[in-house]
Amino acid sequence: MKLKLTTIAFLVAALPATVLAQSTSRIDERQANQQRRIDEGVKSGDLTKQEAERLQEGQRRIQKMEDKARADGKITPEERRRIEQAQDRESERIYRERHDKQTAKKHEPRYDTKHAKKHDKWQDQQASSRIDERQANQQRRIDEGVKSGQLTKQEAERLQEDQRRIQKMEDQARADGKLTAEERRRIERAQDRESERIRRERHDKQVARK
Repeated sequence: MKLKLTTIAFLVAALPATVLAQSTSRIDERQANQQRRIDEGVKSGDLTKQEAERLQEGQRRIQKMEDKARADGKITPEERRRIEQAQDRESERIYRERHDKQTAKKHEPRYDTKHAKKHDKWQDQQASSRIDERQANQQRRIDEGVKSGQLTKQEAERLQEDQRRIQKMEDQARADGKLTAEERRRIERAQDRESERIRRERHDKQVARK
């Protein structure tokens, strides 16, 4: 019976991280799908250069909303609703722009993919910086937990092992000189889970003995 109760308690504690991972995964998948629709519109000529640029700006604004919401290690239901509502509006704009009477003329300059790639590189640098800052912040939380006695030696060692594993993921992702959107999402989801573990370990009933 005691083992059963322990298992239930663990599952309940792990639930917030699971819900967060699922909600952010849905947001990321939808962002990728809407980006494909824009790219297809450019390729087919359904979107003019100006329409594509406006839609790309909308995509960047939504990504910025998600990054800001993730910054503290969690996305609240209200933040998730705001992001999904923004995605709803963006989806409607993509449909409307692709089905209006404006089409790219044969000799009209298409959406500047070189400029897009430069912006993607800048976003990659920003994402890498956010990952590093979050790693440093989570390390501080572990150190504070050790100092305050909230973390036992064994808990701290487990959390440090997780930190090393995430760092290894990042190093492997950076090995080819770039961090793809999928690699970034995997690392950020791992950081979400680690953040929840740190919170849980620091607030359980185990404390370091003097």
